[in-house]
Amino acid sequence: MRVITIANQKGGIGKTTTAVNIADSLRHRGFRVLFLDMDPQCNSTRTYKAQIEGAATMCDVFAGDAEPIDAVQTTDMGDIIPSDPLLANDESRYQSTIGGYNKVKNICRKLADNYDFCIIDTPPNLGIYMINALNASNGVIIPIQADNYAIEGLSGVLKSIKDVQENANENLKIEGVLLTRFDARTHLDNEVKEQLPRICEQIGIKAFNIAIRTDQTIRDAQAAKVSLYDAAPNSKAAKDYDKLVDILLQNE
Repeated sequence: MRVITIANQKGGIGKTTTAVNIADSLRHRGFRVLFLDMDPQCNSTRTYKAQIEGAATMCDVFAGDAEPIDAVQTTDMGDIIPSDPLLANDESRYQSTIGGYNKVKNICRKLADNYDFCIIDTPPNLGIYMINALNASNGVIIPIQADNYAIEGLSGVLKSIKDVQENANENLKIEGVLLTRFDARTHLDNEVKEQLPRICEQIGIKAFNIAIRTDQTIRDAQAAKVSLYDAAPNSKAAKDYDKLVDILLQNE
């Protein structure tokens, strides 16, 4: 099973949207995909219409109160282990336990034979849940938005990735930096898109050669909690995420 984490410590940059639509594009191609929602905000969980109350969640799996297979929910969007707002209360608990940073790795190990891909959505901070996800992953995608602080904001997540590579997971690969919510009508967006490959090369990583264009159909699909590929398969965003997945599959 190939495990890919979507990570950035900055919120509001299309991280969850990217995770959900990568998983959805893969699912529509016939791959068996598991989605792990590690974000206590539960945005991916709500998009999948997964249950939290009265159901086993990531919180239960982390605590050892449920096996990973028993927490998997099959929805119209695919298979997911949902998040839980209670995860936010438990973060310090796992920082001080042996194996606290290997929880997600163990989930992936136990479910590896059931799926071709696992896509992980992480919280917008550099805490234990992001480190857990990176420790379990083969690859990481870093989404950014075109703003004046986008490049500066890379330093924190890159440091965490490097720490994981050096101390826990030498096989973790940075798949690339992904420009999201790109609007070709604005000067700043075009400037960031033009400069991003050069800047990434200077710091030893690469930028994807595509950008995810801003598209109202994404918001419409999220609001309706339906698959973008069912609701608007020919939309700009669907085509852009398909191109991204093409690249990921070529790099497998």
